[in-house]
Amino acid sequence: MIELRQISKRFLDNVVLDGVDFEVRDGETVALLGPSGVGKSVLLKHIIGLIKPDKGDVIVDGLSVPHLKRKELSQLRSKIGYVFQNGALFDSMDVFENIRLGITDEQCYRDDGFCSDRVKECLRLVNLTPEVAQKFPAELSGGMRKRVGIARAIAGQPKYLLYDEP
Repeated sequence: MIELRQISKRFLDNVVLDGVDFEVRDGETVALLGPSGVGKSVLLKHIIGLIKPDKGDVIVDGLSVPHLKRKELSQLRSKIGYVFQNGALFDSMDVFENIRLGITDEQCYRDDGFCSDRVKECLRLVNLTPEVAQKFPAELSGGMRKRVGIARAIAGQPKYLLYDEP
């Protein structure tokens, strides 16, 4: 379960989140809708620990995200797939390598062929051909880049998926 309890966040004089309470139970699908600049992305970044709240708490699977140590936060993030607004692909890496980033090293060490097979499966799931794996982000259309971002988010078979402007 994901819980936000009385989350408040401000950047200088700009109050972005003010006492937000929010809960998502396992298995639920929730959409946050609103105009640009109202804090949807900031809220999602709190869930994965990229931003700490000024007040309140973020709890994922019983763990207080703002209080996690680096290793614990890394373990938690392996359970969360995140699709960034603009895909956030690395220009210097081909599609295969970008998707591979979503797979934990532990998963790859268990089975040598796992990473390659998983990347191909993720490409198929987002309706891209295996040949796309050898391309670089600059060679892709905007829609293809978005789908590669989704493929990376699902590659590690996370418990939770967060989409920022899907």
